Amino acid sequence: MINVYDRRFENQQDLKKTLKTDGLDLDGFLRLVHKEFSVPSDQRFVLVTTDRTVVNDGKYKELQDGSTLYLLQNKDQVLPVATEENINFVPHYNTLIESGTFEYFAEGQKSLPCALAELVDNALSATAKNTGGRTIEIQLLFDKTFGKPAVVVLDNGCGMTSKQLNNWAVYRLSKFMRENSTFESERDAYVRPEPVPRSLNSDISYFGVGGKQAAFHIGDSVRMITKPINSPDVHELVLSKEEFQKKEQNKEDVFKGTILNRKPGDYSHVTSSERFLQEVIKEETGKDSFTAVVITGVCPEHIKYLKQDFSEWTRQLAHIYHYYIHGANGNHKTDNALRSNVIPQIDILVTLRDKPSYSMNLRKVEDDMQTLYINSAVDTFEFKVKTSEGGTVDGVLRYHPFLYDKETYPKDMNVLQAPVEEDDDENESGTMNQTRGKRDIFECFWNGRLIPYTTVSE
Repeated sequence: MINVYDRRFENQQDLKKTLKTDGLDLDGFLRLVHKEFSVPSDQRFVLVTTDRTVVNDGKYKELQDGSTLYLLQNKDQVLPVATEENINFVPHYNTLIESGTFEYFAEGQKSLPCALAELVDNALSATAKNTGGRTIEIQLLFDKTFGKPAVVVLDNGCGMTSKQLNNWAVYRLSKFMRENSTFESERDAYVRPEPVPRSLNSDISYFGVGGKQAAFHIGDSVRMITKPINSPDVHELVLSKEEFQKKEQNKEDVFKGTILNRKPGDYSHVTSSERFLQEVIKEETGKDSFTAVVITGVCPEHIKYLKQDFSEWTRQLAHIYHYYIHGANGNHKTDNALRSNVIPQIDILVTLRDKPSYSMNLRKVEDDMQTLYINSAVDTFEFKVKTSEGGTVDGVLRYHPFLYDKETYPKDMNVLQAPVEEDDDENESGTMNQTRGKRDIFECFWNGRLIPYTTVSE
């Protein structure tokens, strides 16, 4: 409450009468101005906004908090000195909920595998310090008996505290800037992992963007459910397009929300339209730590693609995470001696709960492109480069010869092939463009994870 002292009036009754004549009420007037001031009793004045709209009783009700007002002799008075106006420039919520639309479609390929990969990245980071097996499961709940359609990504990682969950919700808050504790003494700085072969360090979740972009690209609501290790509490946070729109209409702070703290297994807050969520929450009991990303409002086109092209997008995910699944040497199917000595204890599972329902472990995928590259090459050349900033680039050249008038380079059925150029002397047989074609010769992996469609040119 702001107190106003007007020296022109001996009592509030006189002030009320004058304000009523000017179209104001006392309570409204007291809330309008900033500081103590006095005006000569014989001088008229008006209150105007910075765009010179006179603030009467009706306009006052429309004023937003933090508005700057001028006290002038008349609405057209020239400002005697320059003034400053405080403003807020909070981004529109579309910055959050629509950011993935351009990001993924700009790749020029199928968008959903890339979006799902962002959520798997977060799960790999969360499970990086697991002493036992690491399990990440993508559940597609499209059977109507479960309620509304949903995509759920579960992991058995370290979970998040309520402070860390709050940080997750902040768009573009990178791991380098996060304060993961309420107490200053417990705020640990980011520590880069030690180098490991093929950089399979799970240090993937980086910039504070991907998970939220992915969730809102897949659906229009995301519920984060997490339990940090050695804590008795489960923390829940819901971000939804519908809630953002309601807050905007009600002129509320769009970027304020609440975290629900509860005991494991408590689904008393779940509505009947989200029956599947009851089953997800029931499974919390007995788990030391976990995170579940629950996405609802999945658009029909996405549901159709995830169901009908199940083999295609799981194959692409198996390509993206090939070395996390099979180890630093990759999936050598024919020569056991070339296989990795240590196979990561990482299971990335995909479960489609529909009619019929079925599950797949990405380790069982035998025709992802990386597996085909490895097993069709007749020779390899490995190299390592140190960067000026202390980084390391590992590289592999694989030799796929042209034999018996036929390319041995694997063909990716999901990539459009370049047309044969009539004047290209290198393509006399017209077969080269049916395989690698004009695509770049290197694929790029960052911290062990393929970055689709990001390549090194010849």
